[in-house]
Amino acid sequence: MNTNWFNAGRHTNTFNKFLSETQIKIKHKQDKMNYHMKNKLLLIAVCCSSMFKTQVGIGTTTPNSNSALELSSNSKGLLLPRIALTSTVLPDPLLKHEKGMVVYNTSVVNDVVENIYINDGTKWYRLYTNQPNIGDVYYSFATADHQGWYKLDGRSLTSLPAVAQANASKLAIVSTLPDTTDRYLKQRGASAMLSANGAQTFTLTQSNLPNITYSGTTTTDGSHTHTYVDRGDKPYDHLIGTAQYASSATSVQTTNATGAHIHAVQVSSGGSNTAVTVEPKNLAANAFIYLGF
Repeated sequence: MNTNWFNAGRHTNTFNKFLSETQIKIKHKQDKMNYHMKNKLLLIAVCCSSMFKTQVGIGTTTPNSNSALELSSNSKGLLLPRIALTSTVLPDPLLKHEKGMVVYNTSVVNDVVENIYINDGTKWYRLYTNQPNIGDVYYSFATADHQGWYKLDGRSLTSLPAVAQANASKLAIVSTLPDTTDRYLKQRGASAMLSANGAQTFTLTQSNLPNITYSGTTTTDGSHTHTYVDRGDKPYDHLIGTAQYASSATSVQTTNATGAHIHAVQVSSGGSNTAVTVEPKNLAANAFIYLGF
């Protein structure tokens, strides 16, 4: 066997393997360089685009020329930051008021409700829509719940949908809805919110009567008459068994004119302590509160 030929072939295979691995490494290095080069070119293109074109389009390659940013989609929308404001005059939870800031408020407290708010640099303003707000109340001739409006009839909150129950809780309505049956709504004063007070009737007491003293006297002419039966002045006769009457005739006598006197007079009111109704003429309707649906 020719060992030289064998060794030459072995060296040739080793060389070919080395050459192949070297080519792979060179190609990998070239691919890596091309990748980084493409990224750099893309970054340069973006920077140049930003320099020469001020509009940015998301979902569109032709953003409106009057906009800095245009979003375009047939199935998606813009989701605003959702934060819990504390009032319209405080920036919280922001560190300070920022003019033009737009957020969606999730809290119902003080003078803010769930809605979109925009900041003018000094306070928050709610963007009004035709949709009612949680806690709005109105009167209607409707007799049943409708489109998120619930009749204020004192029913248990557990009978309402979960969304309505959650919104009622935000308004500090617990256990049951307020019952406005035969009641009027009034602006809150010293009474607690949602408290039911007042009555449709009242009863007069002595302290309600006018502070007046009534007084008077009888006539000063004391002359008057009395009618009596004259029985005489003889004692009872035991022998006869009867009294001896001087006369049985009725006699009218006049008293002395000096008998002037007075009488105390008591007059009954004839009342029965019946309560006085104070309800004015009215037109009945049902009260509803908006709790959403």
